[in-house]
Amino acid sequence: MQPGEATVRGGFWRSATPPMLAAMLASGVLITTLAARISFLLDDWTFILYRRGFDTDAFLKPDNEHFVAGPVAVFKLLLATFGMGSTLPYRVIATAMFLLGAWFLFVWIRSRLGQWPALIAVLPVLFLGAAYDDLLWFASITFLGAMACGLGMLVALDRRDKVGDRLACAWLVGSMLFSSLWLAFAIGAAVDVLLRRGERDWRRRAFVVAVPVALYAIWWLGWGHTAESAFSLHNVATTPLYVFDSFAAAIAALLGLATPVEGIASPAGLDWGRPLAVLLGGLAIWRLYRIERIPRSLWVVLAIALSFWILGGFDVKSGRVAWASRYQYPAAAMVLLVAADLLRGVKLERRLAIPALAVVVAAVASNLLFLHESYESYERTSKLERADLTAVEIARNTVEPGMILSEDIADTGYVPVEVGSYLSARDAFGSPAYTEAELEAAPEEARVPADKVLAAALGIELQPVAAPRGEALKDCRAVEAASGEATVVTLPAGGALLRSAGGASELSLGRFADAFPVQLGSLAPGTWNELAIPIDISPRPWRAQLSSSGGLTVCNLSGGA
Repeated sequence: MQPGEATVRGGFWRSATPPMLAAMLASGVLITTLAARISFLLDDWTFILYRRGFDTDAFLKPDNEHFVAGPVAVFKLLLATFGMGSTLPYRVIATAMFLLGAWFLFVWIRSRLGQWPALIAVLPVLFLGAAYDDLLWFASITFLGAMACGLGMLVALDRRDKVGDRLACAWLVGSMLFSSLWLAFAIGAAVDVLLRRGERDWRRRAFVVAVPVALYAIWWLGWGHTAESAFSLHNVATTPLYVFDSFAAAIAALLGLATPVEGIASPAGLDWGRPLAVLLGGLAIWRLYRIERIPRSLWVVLAIALSFWILGGFDVKSGRVAWASRYQYPAAAMVLLVAADLLRGVKLERRLAIPALAVVVAAVASNLLFLHESYESYERTSKLERADLTAVEIARNTVEPGMILSEDIADTGYVPVEVGSYLSARDAFGSPAYTEAELEAAPEEARVPADKVLAAALGIELQPVAAPRGEALKDCRAVEAASGEATVVTLPAGGALLRSAGGASELSLGRFADAFPVQLGSLAPGTWNELAIPIDISPRPWRAQLSSSGGLTVCNLSGGA
């Protein structure tokens, strides 16, 4: 039994390991099933497209301010093994990292409070819907990997022997390779070394922190110092509020009180979280006052939690608010670590198990609803992404390699890929896009941006020209619309010469969409305009719509050739 391990005897309380493993399995199946239906998102593309080589920069170039050699290596291994046609292998790995961290959290709390209290504490984490970004995005292995290794370090330190120190050092190095989150665990490890100097000479244990710090310093001198930083005096001044809101958001997340804001999944819940943070913070201070001897590990986990939140407060920028989804899993775990040490030695009444479990079940149910709503949002985004990428592949013979899928044409900001880089990766690793048949069957909201991307990729524009003569007029037809309706015509391959017979009217195009989302401008009455459409790999024709019902003359741009 580990020092300070709590035990509760009795048949019901004998072991919570089987139900913990069952809960982990349920969590893993659910998260993997949902996440595997979602395409690569935002930061995923950065790792896939822009770190293709095997030089030092590919592994050591910072991502924001993070050292991400670990995630880069994982991406490269999975791309080489499975390609990028399916996200399932990626989700399996990400979920496994998450579950490993949850297991270490369970083991650590179990050694303080006992089997079943540990299970009750960790259950909300396994289904933490407020942490949907961590659970559904593969690029979040930056946090998942750092947390799993950091929690593994804490479990290793609990051994209080040389083997434990070596394992702790290895886990801390692993955490360092995934994200800057490791710095909080490094500070906690340093506190552990200092507080245990009476047990063992701190100089013999300093390597636990010194080795990863030395490696990190080398990286920072070579690459890390080039990273952008949001550090500012304003951030420093507002950090106390950031820390408080981080604590409040974590409590709300654990209790299932985080709710979507303005129709967008955003794990705030601060209306509930802030008063609860005041209440629980007050109880924590009272408990500290009552403890005769504060456990060493409580100082360690307090140092980790405060370091995480304070460093986060120093670097606040857009998307990094205290209640951002990406921070809820680490923050919730840290709240539980601190709470477990605060409650160590408190007699936990068996009769409290059922009320506690009821609260946890309600929290899990609320979080599951939140997770599913977030999944549905990302699934809709994935449909847009796949449609956008299908359009790029259809137009690959003519599209400019430097074109970026900006949000104004892609209808989503989650696929900001450079076309040339994407097509190169597609040729190497397979396609995550729809097939043309799948695009035709996709929802209209996905086919609309596909048409917009196609038009941009093909460079379709409406150009005024002089009146055609001779051969150019031999392959023409007049199209009349029903009274009061717009004029609609199927365009010949390669494009057409167009003349409006009515008043000035707007011309728009559609191909896969039912609507006509590509706006090309006005056709002045009686004037000719050239609409050149480069041939791509799809046989599906473009359709043109003229807002006027006055009719349209359409000539094959190739003159009948």
